[in-house]
Amino acid sequence: MFERESSFRTLSTRLLPLVFMLLLAACATTRPNVSGEGPRIAREPQYNSGTSRPYTVRGKTYYPRIPDAGHTETGIASWYGGESPNATTADGEYFSPDAITAAHKTFPLPSIAEVTNLDNGKTIRVRVNDRGPFVEGRVMDLSRGAAKALGVYTSGTARVRITWLGPAERLGPAPVYAAAPSQAADDNQRYIVQVGAYSQRDNAQRAQDRLADARIDTRDSLYIVYTGPFKGAAAAERRRQEAISAGFTGAILVHDD
Repeated sequence: MFERESSFRTLSTRLLPLVFMLLLAACATTRPNVSGEGPRIAREPQYNSGTSRPYTVRGKTYYPRIPDAGHTETGIASWYGGESPNATTADGEYFSPDAITAAHKTFPLPSIAEVTNLDNGKTIRVRVNDRGPFVEGRVMDLSRGAAKALGVYTSGTARVRITWLGPAERLGPAPVYAAAPSQAADDNQRYIVQVGAYSQRDNAQRAQDRLADARIDTRDSLYIVYTGPFKGAAAAERRRQEAISAGFTGAILVHDD
């Protein structure tokens, strides 16, 4: 009897570490966050002041604000990724479709938000650096990279919960996207507002007719409709918002090199 109890205690001692490791593995496989640590929250806010003013799109005025950390919204998220690789976001950063970024109508730019896909439980952190989506009932536009990480790429849309975490760090030069220019550099940088790219000249002409100052340029067998150039991202962004209000929801900023 004593030998049987001793053997049981020995076996239990050997099995406990194994059971503990299995429990840890089970917890790890059910963890919803698929993005790792993700972008870091900045200690000091460095928001782009040019994106903090109220703006109007399609007759509706939006009022950017800084929410409390932990502020939560739920709704439908979509994704966007067809813009030119030379495009810039609303806060002046270069847009990369495969970066983990997003657009929101009122969050301060740039900032960090946690997004949970309520349809599959996946959670990621995104860098919010653009404005949109301006579609009724949608709360966020994800970049193509964020959509793939969150499991939204194939479905196109998903029910999400968005939690605002805080300001984002300013970015240095990187292969994904570059830092927004300083105010002094931005004042000297020229931008155009690209309102559309068309394969048919007639379609480009109709788009041009809807904007008094629009022009047409030909590039790689496409007819590019644009306005500008404008000196400084702030002036260009105001014109972009006017173009969006006129129905050109895909209007983007492009450096005028």
